[in-house]
Amino acid sequence: MHPQMSLLRDLQALDHYIDRLRRAVAELDSGEQLRATLERSRQRLEQVKARYQELHATATDQELRLQAFDERLRQTEADLYSGRIKNPRELQLLQEEIEQAKRMREEMDVEMLRIWEQMETMKHDIDEAERDLQHAERLYEAHVEDFRQRKAALESEIEYHLSERAELTTQIDPEVLARYEQLRQRLGGTAVAVVEQKACSVCHTLLTPYTLKRLQNEHTLITCESCGRLLYDPLLAQDETPSV
Repeated sequence: MHPQMSLLRDLQALDHYIDRLRRAVAELDSGEQLRATLERSRQRLEQVKARYQELHATATDQELRLQAFDERLRQTEADLYSGRIKNPRELQLLQEEIEQAKRMREEMDVEMLRIWEQMETMKHDIDEAERDLQHAERLYEAHVEDFRQRKAALESEIEYHLSERAELTTQIDPEVLARYEQLRQRLGGTAVAVVEQKACSVCHTLLTPYTLKRLQNEHTLITCESCGRLLYDPLLAQDETPSV
């Protein structure tokens, strides 16, 4: 087995850990769903406020109509009791007009009351929408802060282990390192396979006696005949460890 296989094995373990950290960063929830909820809450509040403003404008118009109607009604009643009109038929028609006007006034009062009730309901809706928005804002802000902290911690850890990796690669022959990098890129991130019970730990293919013998006797890079990964035998690595 090549004397630097132990270093490659350590390098792969480090690379796998860095890869997991990078996946963890990619899988962090940045809060898009909470942001969408926040935006819906904001839109709902705007819609409720807009509806309230419409009702308020309607109520203002209705009050102006009532004022104008009351003024005409007072004038009509003044004409009725002024004594200026003598014709009985004209007096009867004027009386009927006043009675009809009073009925219309009652209807306008009912409509005004309905608008006020709607406005009171809308005020409660606005208060509720504002509370919902504030709650959504607090949730989103807390989540974003947590996301930033987690991301910063993971990225800091990645940088630390990348510096470890850079130091480790200085101990590996450039040609051996290049071979490792090529295999790692081609084989889904795993370039080194451990020999376990005379089989490749990745593809689980039983290694031939010839391959096992080469691992024992040759100080070269030996690959799995099935998947092409570099083979690392921990038992041989123990044998190569110098005694203290």
